[in-house]
Amino acid sequence: MKWEHKNIRLPVYFAKLMTDLWRVHPFREGNTRTVSVFMKLFAQHHNLPFNAELLSNNAGYLRNALVMAAINEAPDPSYLHRIINDALATDVSNKLAKNDSSPEKYRTIGSYNVSNYEEKPFSTDYDES
Repeated sequence: MKWEHKNIRLPVYFAKLMTDLWRVHPFREGNTRTVSVFMKLFAQHHNLPFNAELLSNNAGYLRNALVMAAINEAPDPSYLHRIINDALATDVSNKLAKNDSSPEKYRTIGSYNVSNYEEKPFSTDYDES
């Protein structure tokens, strides 16, 4: 597999790698952030332009897109492909695309509104009573 911009399947391969990593990441909280940072570093290593800020600014969309792509019974990677395609600034015809990071584009997944997503802090405190 060639990790280069001229590969028209790059966004699909990139999204698949990201989904696979997200599935096996061992932490309860922080999986999406950690995998996002890894993918930024991976892109840099392969000299690929990558808009990590797009992922960061749309964390709710990204997290839910990863969930949809990772469902074993009926995966739907189309939402993840959309944001990865934009982050890589490519389209399926391999031409540089306008990087549309408008808030509206990443507000919903299907009919589910992800714009109010807030990461929940994890606590190990519990009541022993």
